Amino acid sequence: MEPRSASHGERVLLLTEKGNRYLVTLKRGERFHSEDGVISHDDVAGKPYGSVVTSSTGTKVALLYPQVYDLLASLPRRTQIVYPKDLGLIAFLLDAKPGSLIVEGGTGSGVLALYLATRVHPGGKVISYDLNDEFFPAVRKAAERLGVQEAVELRRGDLRDADVEGADGFVADVPEPWEVVPAARRCLRGGGVFVSIVPSVNQLERSVLAMRRNGIIDLFVGELMIRPWRVREGATRPVHVTRGHTVFVISGRKVEEADVSSWNLKLPFGFR
Repeated sequence: MEPRSASHGERVLLLTEKGNRYLVTLKRGERFHSEDGVISHDDVAGKPYGSVVTSSTGTKVALLYPQVYDLLASLPRRTQIVYPKDLGLIAFLLDAKPGSLIVEGGTGSGVLALYLATRVHPGGKVISYDLNDEFFPAVRKAAERLGVQEAVELRRGDLRDADVEGADGFVADVPEPWEVVPAARRCLRGGGVFVSIVPSVNQLERSVLAMRRNGIIDLFVGELMIRPWRVREGATRPVHVTRGHTVFVISGRKVEEADVSSWNLKLPFGFR
């Protein structure tokens, strides 16, 4: 198989030997300027991904194909985005796969909706709600770049009023997720998965109580902590500054019975 090469019109990731990352759209005759020097777009176009070029200052620069999160992280932000460690867990708990139908809100910058779209494509769809459609054009453009435009449907409106039937998953990334649990119950198929992400313990408690009052069982509640390490010969140690708590992730599955508050769900919560 021929190695894939960069071409004009494509977005590429330039990773320098100093650790700087640049997402650049290649255009004929143009140059990219940064603190690492100048790189001609024409010198990059046509080279296989994985190649290393040299800037005007002699800095080595690797040419890489952007991963999904490289593209998502470049989106304009008006709200806090969902971090990669949490994206993976959310998709896992939803059992998101090609053909899945997922309701999500609020859209915000679109990172969560777009990531889920890459999981359910082809054949599936993410229907995302937000009260503010200011970032919808940017989200649609990003969906096109990711090749998942057919898997994303954006709706301006309140997630509490979602009117989707037979959804496999329902994700609430809103300040008061306990208020949308009835909507999740209405939209989800039997056994469908409800997921919510919240930053505080008070939100966590209210959300779980609402889930139990609305027939959501098989609960998981937790958070992910990742501690990066700096690896150098003879000086390997944890990175001093790490990102600790971001959000609590809550999930459960819908059953026929409307109120399962009296059920013993084998606390404490967590993977068994």
